[in-house]
Amino acid sequence: MREKDFALISLALRPGLPRAEARKLARATLQEAVQHHFGCDAKAVSVETVSGKAPLVKVGRQRVHVSFSYEQDWAFIALDVRRPIGIDVTFINHETEWLEECVRVAKEFLPPAISRRIEGLAGLERATAFAEEWALHEAKLKCMGLPLQEWTSELEVRLSGMRTGSLADIAGFMVAYAWKEN
Repeated sequence: MREKDFALISLALRPGLPRAEARKLARATLQEAVQHHFGCDAKAVSVETVSGKAPLVKVGRQRVHVSFSYEQDWAFIALDVRRPIGIDVTFINHETEWLEECVRVAKEFLPPAISRRIEGLAGLERATAFAEEWALHEAKLKCMGLPLQEWTSELEVRLSGMRTGSLADIAGFMVAYAWKEN
């Protein structure tokens, strides 16, 4: 998915690829995508990474906001040249034990209205709703540079005013992205 200032990239990874190799492949793909978008060579692109933070990508003086997400054999990358962005991919788990556990997780980490809606669903509907809401929530947190934390009214204020989008079920996964309006 690509617009003028925004792109989402998906990578199907080799099954069982170690996380370090998946990250290396995703960063190489990021480098190629940025070069292609700006029509420049590798020397013009700098990528600085700090553990636990989004990479800092620059093309000359132009900053490119980046977010990564990994789940099983997939990697997703979001790029935006205007504003910070977050992306998350979540497996749609519909195992019986998880369908009960996801309600507990939703009550702890998601807004009350959303957790009540998830609790009122069953089976695949519950699994899909949880995966979408979780991916949206994680994407917002990543966009804001925040760690996973319990839901509070303060967190609600910090995450307000964000724009989000999600992609329908992609091979059993939900992908969501978020950005803060300027």
